[in-house]
Amino acid sequence: MKKSMALSVDLVPATALSYDRLTLLINQAYINYYLPIWIDAAQFARMCAVEDIDLQKSVVALVDDTPVALALLAVRGDAGWLSGLGVLAPWRRRGIARRIVEQIQATAKAEALRTVRLEVLAQNEGGLALYQQLDFRWERDLLVLTLEPGTFDPLPLPPGIAPASPGVILASYTAFHDTRMPWQRQLASCLHRQDDLRGLALWEASRMVGYVLYQLQQGIHVVADLAVDPEYPQRLQAARTLLTAMHSARPDMGGSTINLPTDDPLLPAFTGLRYRIWQRQHELVWDVGE
Repeated sequence: MKKSMALSVDLVPATALSYDRLTLLINQAYINYYLPIWIDAAQFARMCAVEDIDLQKSVVALVDDTPVALALLAVRGDAGWLSGLGVLAPWRRRGIARRIVEQIQATAKAEALRTVRLEVLAQNEGGLALYQQLDFRWERDLLVLTLEPGTFDPLPLPPGIAPASPGVILASYTAFHDTRMPWQRQLASCLHRQDDLRGLALWEASRMVGYVLYQLQQGIHVVADLAVDPEYPQRLQAARTLLTAMHSARPDMGGSTINLPTDDPLLPAFTGLRYRIWQRQHELVWDVGE
């Protein structure tokens, strides 16, 4: 192993590697991470499509032509999102992570992006320190919530709630959200995932006033989006009713949702139904022009 990192590390676009090699690199880089992470090549390709990851603008670090680190950059308009930053264990604490984030920042400037955001687990103090040194600032916290199975009794759908297609539901996404959603919960992400999602909508006469979008995955309801019209007078109760209806149809299954902002007005609908906080992430932003 070379000790002179400045001479041995090359940064290349992630397109230089196949999906199989990129997937292997991600899995190796996240061994012994705070959360278990393992994906296959098909899942990685799907992630890139759903999250608008641009592999040409993403970065892989090579040492003697061997991949040792990567960072993924997703782009939507003038906004960027940094994810998947990982360094193989033998190459950590050598400045490689800093170099690839700086390369991402240079790309963001060249592409005239306005902001780049990312999430870092609260317990990842080293990662947080690095990002802060590179001018990322804290914006808010995001929560990963879980619910144990068997919390609800089996019940039929209550009056006013009926299945609805994700396409119909997502037509109201913008009107029903008064809080900025993080990258993986944005409308674009939901639209990319809509073929995998199921939906329940709450109706008053012929007007939809709220919905829940979810996926049944590995024995749990994965909630992709929960939204209620901000003008609806019983907004929080409507959100609780939607979640309860979803779970009462399959009470044998638990629940989860990722990156729910702590400033989301519907957060109490989850916690009031015994969802618990499993992980906390800091959402950081870098203002490219500053």
